[in-house]
Amino acid sequence: MPVLNPDNFHKHNRLLDGLIISLITVLVIICAWLYRYFAQDDAFITYRYARNIVGGQGFVYNPGEAVLGTTTPFYTLILALSAALFGSDIPLISHLISMASLWVSGVLLYTLGRAQDRLVAGVAALIFVSNPLLLSAIGMETLFLLAIFMAALKAYLTNRFYLTGLLLGLLALTRYKTVVVAGILGIHFLLKNRRLPLRLILSGTILGVWLIFARLTFGQFIPHSAVSKLAQTEGYSFIQGAVIWWALYAARSAGYYLWPLLVVLGGYVVFKYKNLPAAYGFILTWSAIYLVAAGLAAGSFSWYYGPLIPGLSILVGYGIGFLGNLLKAMLNHFKRDPRLAPIGRAGFMVILTLSLVGLHVVSWPWIWASDRGYIVDSRYLAYRAAADWLNHNVTPDSSLATGEIGVLGYYTNLKIIDFWALVTPALPTSLLYRRVEMLHKAIELYSPNYILTDETDLIQVLNSSDAYHYVRSFGDGIYFLFQKQ
Repeated sequence: MPVLNPDNFHKHNRLLDGLIISLITVLVIICAWLYRYFAQDDAFITYRYARNIVGGQGFVYNPGEAVLGTTTPFYTLILALSAALFGSDIPLISHLISMASLWVSGVLLYTLGRAQDRLVAGVAALIFVSNPLLLSAIGMETLFLLAIFMAALKAYLTNRFYLTGLLLGLLALTRYKTVVVAGILGIHFLLKNRRLPLRLILSGTILGVWLIFARLTFGQFIPHSAVSKLAQTEGYSFIQGAVIWWALYAARSAGYYLWPLLVVLGGYVVFKYKNLPAAYGFILTWSAIYLVAAGLAAGSFSWYYGPLIPGLSILVGYGIGFLGNLLKAMLNHFKRDPRLAPIGRAGFMVILTLSLVGLHVVSWPWIWASDRGYIVDSRYLAYRAAADWLNHNVTPDSSLATGEIGVLGYYTNLKIIDFWALVTPALPTSLLYRRVEMLHKAIELYSPNYILTDETDLIQVLNSSDAYHYVRSFGDGIYFLFQKQ
């Protein structure tokens, strides 16, 4: 029987590490280029807050109005600091942060699990960084959040508890709901060490300082945009949305039918053998809690699914590993060359993984528009055209009422009245789905100079109004602009 050479073993592992990290890097570079101009409209709300901070107007959306309308205070501050140091192109800065975060998250997802099975960890990382639904969150705080999450797990598992506390605090400031991660790690520390996790207390201190600031500045702890989102009860639920998003991709390629199968097989492996790397256990625990909470309260916005993608990718990794082990068992049954079975398992896993990653890459532009060869949100093109027109044709002290306030708000300096009440708390959330009443309420309270909408009911009301007249349309006649008489 041949004797294992430790040098060859370590050389093989280093080669595999280099190959997987190189593939992650290539995927991120391709993604960075294709998604160069991509960000969903909501991302620009945070961009406007950051721009106003840099401009000395404070943590505000509309200057002079202290309303907390972004759900990611730490990411807002990071964008503002970066813009102050490196330039004012906040969308580009956010894009670069997203791409760096995607790379860091992918590499950490791999390194946190490779000690048990490098192939499974590599599969999970590659499936993760190429996932098209995750990439729908480019330009938002989601990828940044995941990078901090992975870094906090790495710090915790290497016993750097003060760093862990710092990262957990910043994680909670990136999105409040991730305070659950601090709870998971705190409970684990308590059960393992039989003492309180005092060195993780820094996370609570950081969050506490922000909450005091928020209370004094905005008069509330919870972002008004989050309150408005939770009040948006119509439309698809989080679970319904997940099925619909999957069906959209599956309708384009039967390859997506493998996803539910692989997730189920991965779940079977996790529950049956229970020998996960600790980090993967934490990720799956967080995923389960997030899934339950979001399933009860959240809607179906695509970026809401981002925090679940690491856990789903891990399950897919174990699902592919399960199928690889079946093949290995079959090859061993024939009692041929003993080297054939592990080579066959590895080859099968590589081929299936690269096939799924290739499918992901091909599907990246499926639900988005194309502009100059780049992937964009079609709403961006229409809203940017409207913003350019407004900048050239209206006075800076004008006000604009509209339903989606991201791109329009960032690319103009107009006062914005928000029909969905994300940054306009005077508009009651009880009217969110009584759209005509919301329009009349906005006119009563603010008498906006301009109104831009794509909602048929509102267009009909404004067309028959004596107070407003039609100016022009954008986005191939989808968005109608009206001016006050």
